[in-house]
Amino acid sequence: MKTETIAPPEKETMSIGELARRIGLTTRTVRYYEEMGLLVGVTRGTNGRRIYTEEDLYQLRLIRRGKLLLGLSLAEMKELVEVFRQTGTERSVIQRSIEILTSHLDEVEDKLKKLESYRRLLAAEIKRVKGLL
Repeated sequence: MKTETIAPPEKETMSIGELARRIGLTTRTVRYYEEMGLLVGVTRGTNGRRIYTEEDLYQLRLIRRGKLLLGLSLAEMKELVEVFRQTGTERSVIQRSIEILTSHLDEVEDKLKKLESYRRLLAAEIKRVKGLL
């Protein structure tokens, strides 16, 4: 009886163009994120081209979500990546995310107070100017 060796399935890989298309970014943006250290673990094939996996796609989705939906800066995103690299735990990333998001919320609350004050000022000025008619 012949024994057969079964190799583990290889991860599905994709080119930078395919990755960029699937996530809705330009290839230049993907390269920029990699240069900044936001996209980790990218390997290169024997031909020197970048090889991306589903994990890279997942990382880019997190970056887009943090940037577009939550308003995180790329520096803040890089900080979260570094926290994960240093600790290796999602818990530490979550804790730092809470701190960053809380800071953003505080800024929004402050802006809302200023906008409300400005709204009252505008309403009072409109009332004053209408009285001049």
